[in-house]
Amino acid sequence: MNINGTVVRRGAVTAFAVAAMAAALGACSTGQTGAAAPGAQAPAPAAGSAADQGSPQAGMRDLSATNGQDGGGVAHAGNEIPCTRLKVTTSQPKAVNDTSTQWVFPIMLTNTGDANCQVRGFPGVRLNGSDGTTWDLTRTSKPITPVVLRPGEHADADLTYLTDDSGNGWKISSMAVTPPNTTDTQVVTWAVGRAIVKQDAATHPGTYIDPVRPGPK
Repeated sequence: MNINGTVVRRGAVTAFAVAAMAAALGACSTGQTGAAAPGAQAPAPAAGSAADQGSPQAGMRDLSATNGQDGGGVAHAGNEIPCTRLKVTTSQPKAVNDTSTQWVFPIMLTNTGDANCQVRGFPGVRLNGSDGTTWDLTRTSKPITPVVLRPGEHADADLTYLTDDSGNGWKISSMAVTPPNTTDTQVVTWAVGRAIVKQDAATHPGTYIDPVRPGPK
């Protein structure tokens, strides 16, 4: 999705043109880090990739003296390798703004390796319905923040969903989750136990996935 251009000018204008070109390219790169807001027509794929994660330098600052971590576990810089051994589990859902229909369901990504690693971006999430249909969830436009995980630590990605208890809701049997920057798709049960409103063709669905964030200490 990067847009590349080349400007060739002569004389005293050359330095100005090169500087302008560098600024334009920088703006394009930064603009690509945001994912589609809820309701975007293109749903998140069920597999993560490096292209899904945005610019590698987005939101980073030098904290190498603290091993790339601050008190909240957020990685801004350092030599951490990307996380490739992440176990997918889920946590307890919580109501959004004390409502009874929309809930947040944290997806936990635990580092099962033996070294620090870094995870950033969105997991791919596909809901599998009891009726045999599927839904690849839309990603939000929330900013991407890299997170460093020590062995045994986890990051969370919040799945927000809209329930339907009318008897006509879409029943989910499981969900397939692919951690960011991997192809390691893992299938977990839909522990919520409630049907949802299936809005896979909606412009503003009430069910969507956020990027990873530091897990609670």
